[in-house]
Amino acid sequence: MTKTFDALVCGGSLAGSAAALVLARQGRSVAVLDRAVFPRPKLCGGLLTWKTVRLLETLFGETPASLAEAGAVNHASDRYVIRTPNRLLAEGALSFPFHFSDRAVLDALLLDHARRAGAEVFEGAEVATCDPRNGEATLKTGETFRGRFLIGADGANSVVRKSFPNYDRERWRELTAPTIEIQLDADRLPRVVEHPELYIGQLEAGYGWVFPNPGKAVLGICGLRRGNVNFSRLFREYLEILEIDPNTVSERRGHPLPYGNYLEEPVCGATLLAGDAGGFVEPLFGEGIFFALCTGRYAGEAVAAALAGGTDPGPRYVDRLRRYVLPELRGSDRLRWTLFRSMGLFGPRSLSWFVKLLGGPLGDMVHGKRSYARLRKKTWDFPTPARPA
Repeated sequence: MTKTFDALVCGGSLAGSAAALVLARQGRSVAVLDRAVFPRPKLCGGLLTWKTVRLLETLFGETPASLAEAGAVNHASDRYVIRTPNRLLAEGALSFPFHFSDRAVLDALLLDHARRAGAEVFEGAEVATCDPRNGEATLKTGETFRGRFLIGADGANSVVRKSFPNYDRERWRELTAPTIEIQLDADRLPRVVEHPELYIGQLEAGYGWVFPNPGKAVLGICGLRRGNVNFSRLFREYLEILEIDPNTVSERRGHPLPYGNYLEEPVCGATLLAGDAGGFVEPLFGEGIFFALCTGRYAGEAVAAALAGGTDPGPRYVDRLRRYVLPELRGSDRLRWTLFRSMGLFGPRSLSWFVKLLGGPLGDMVHGKRSYARLRKKTWDFPTPARPA
C-alpha cells in the first residue's frame, strides 16, 4: 500500500525539520522519513554562527537561552585561535559569540517542532530507492510513500540525490572531504581549551579543529584527498600534535563532508535537494548547520507555494539559492583556494598576515554579517530580532 502526502521529506535532521515545519504550519500533509530513531548520535563540531542563531529564533522560536535550557547548546565563546602544528598563528575577538551545540539534542528538538506542528514523523524508516520525477520513496521494508513533491534532506550519502540521473558524480566524489572526529574528556587533554581552535598546515586542503564543551572537547580533521594520503595516519599525527597519545584513543568515527561540491540546480522532476544532500556546506570552514536550515526552509516554502498555486517549486527554490546561498558558497570557495595556495607558496604565515589585516571582517563573514563575496554587508531574507549584536 502506498501512503500519499502533499509533501514527502526524506531525512529528519536539520534541513528536513525546517522543510517539514514550514509545510506543516501551512496545513499541508507532510511525512518525514528517517532511518534513525531520535535522539541519535551525530558527528558534527556543532558550531552555531550568528546567522544560525537568528534563523533558529526566526523559524523555530528558539534562542540561545532556550536551547541551553534544553541541553542543545552547552558552551559559548567570543574568541578564536588559529594554530599550526608548531605555533600560535592568530587569535582574536568576535563580534558575536560562537555557540556550541549537542547535535543529538538539537536535532531531536527541532524534529519535535515539526512533529508538533503536524508533520508525521516515521523513525526507523530507511529509504532504499527513490523516484524523483514522481516524488516516490520506497523503504527497505518495501513500504512506499509518495508526495506531490519530495524534498531530499538525507545527508551527504543521500539516496535521493543518487537517484538524480544527471548530477556530476565525479565532481561530487572529488570534492567530498573525509572527516574523522572524536570526543575526549577534558582531563585527557594536555591543557584547558576555552575557545575554538583551528589547526592548519598539516593538510594540503583541509584543517583540524578543537571545540570546547563542558568537561570535554570535540576534535577532528577534514580535508580533500590529495594523492594517496592516508587519513588514519594523518589523524594519528594530529593527535600527537595535540600531545594526545593516539594509542589511548580507540573510538574514532568518520563521515563524508561536502566540501565545495554544492549543486547549482538541485532539482529533478518533483524533487528538491536541501542541506548536505545538495552539497550546501560552506567550503572554507565546513559550516553546514546554517545552510541545512536555510535551504530546508527555502525548499519547504517553495513546495508550499507550488501546492497553493499549482506551480513548479523548482524555479522559486533555485532563484532563492542563487540570490542568497550560492554567492556565499562561491565566495567562500574562491577564498579557500586563495588561502590554501598562498600557504603552499609562502607558508602558514600568509594566513597570519591575512587574519591580522582582515580578522574582524573575516569573523563577520563566518557569522554571516558580511558576505564572502567582497566583504559587503550581508542581507538575508529572514527577519533578525532588534537586539545588540
